[in-house]
Amino acid sequence: MAGVGEDANRKAVCPSSAPPDMKRAGRTSCDEYPFASSYEGGTHLPAKQREITWVKVQENKSQEGRITAWRGKMHVMDGDPFYVI
Repeated sequence: MAGVGEDANRKAVCPSSAPPDMKRAGRTSCDEYPFASSYEGGTHLPAKQREITWVKVQENKSQEGRITAWRGKMHVMDGDPFYVI
């Protein structure tokens, strides 16, 4: 999780800026899956097993906060496996 190259993972899969139609919609933040903060983030999985979309900046920050809180509440430690449904 944290410390696994989150910035590098995000840069590996997210374009440097949102496409024009997403910018017009205010969706300028790249939201990636698997999470950049996970060991599976970035290009660790084949392209067909990962996805990005564009969301509003505040939405992305909110999601990040919820994921971080969930990890703490569920005691998901660095290296622990978990499933996302």
